[in-house]
Amino acid sequence: MNIKALVIFLCIGLAGCSTVSPGGYYWGKYSYTYHDLLKAPGEATIAAHEATLQDIITKSKEKNLRTPPGIHAELGNLLSNAGRNDEAVAQFQAERDLYPESAVFLQRLLVKQKPGVEK
Repeated sequence: MNIKALVIFLCIGLAGCSTVSPGGYYWGKYSYTYHDLLKAPGEATIAAHEATLQDIITKSKEKNLRTPPGIHAELGNLLSNAGRNDEAVAQFQAERDLYPESAVFLQRLLVKQKPGVEK
């Protein structure tokens, strides 16, 4: 195999391993940890999925990409289920700020978390 063909093969292979979707979102290991969470819910899989969601948020900022829709809301839901309501509210508000079209749905979640939140 000549060098040119090897370089082309490596470029295609590396491009196929990208975790940035065609829409310009970074998804990281989302599908793997979400699948594990659905398949065997428990403390370990919840913690792994929470870490993945945090990683998606962090890496999206580093790559100057918009956080994928629903990531902040899903993280907020996990935090809410763990009793970390202040952190959950911050994530719901971040989702609402990024995706204003989700405001009605997120407002309902915010009201459940913190009765004093404005409507």
